[in-house]
Amino acid sequence: MTETTIETGACSASDAEAARRHVVGSLRRANNLLCLWRVCGSAACRRARCCRGRAHLCAKRNDSLLPKPVRDFFLSFLAAQYAGASFDEFRDAMEGRDETNAFFAWRKACAGRSR
Repeated sequence: MTETTIETGACSASDAEAARRHVVGSLRRANNLLCLWRVCGSAACRRARCCRGRAHLCAKRNDSLLPKPVRDFFLSFLAAQYAGASFDEFRDAMEGRDETNAFFAWRKACAGRSR
């Protein structure tokens, strides 16, 4: 069996592949949450209205195309997760803020677009 090293120590190739799939899946969910498909250069993503490309490259290419308050909301969400805040704590802290309103307006606008 092939062995590979990850930050936490040695693991099998199948464990490393499972970890890679988990990371890619998480990135794809984040891309979809942000509706990056809306600004993506890939016609396949725009037609499917979700990430269909290489998820790990999508945010690098497309996050600067999102409205700044939408990016700020998502970065606040990631920071709250990293700090160990619950979703309820995050929601309460962000309620009524411009970034929150911008994020939900962006999501609503993207949902309303026809294929």
